[in-house]
Amino acid sequence: MLVKINRLSAWILLIFMIIFLISGYAWNNGILLPLRQAKHMHTELDLYLVFFFLVHVLISTKFTLARWRVGHERLVNLLLIAIGVLSFWSILGID
Repeated sequence: MLVKINRLSAWILLIFMIIFLISGYAWNNGILLPLRQAKHMHTELDLYLVFFFLVHVLISTKFTLARWRVGHERLVNLLLIAIGVLSFWSILGID
């Protein structure tokens, strides 16, 4: 199940990264998209981008640590979930 979630989050992350790059380019140069739409897309999609980035990275980190046989599984899971929640919470504090 985690492998499927990881792959899905990677594809969604790719889509959001493309949108984020295009909207940032359009916002800076005033081409490709209307300025207002580019600014809105670039500033409103960042939380989704961070969420899917954290999901993808933390699941991949769990798989890597399991492959290296680092730590106890439950402790690793708890620490990764805590890191994810604290990271997302700190990003929400910035917005």
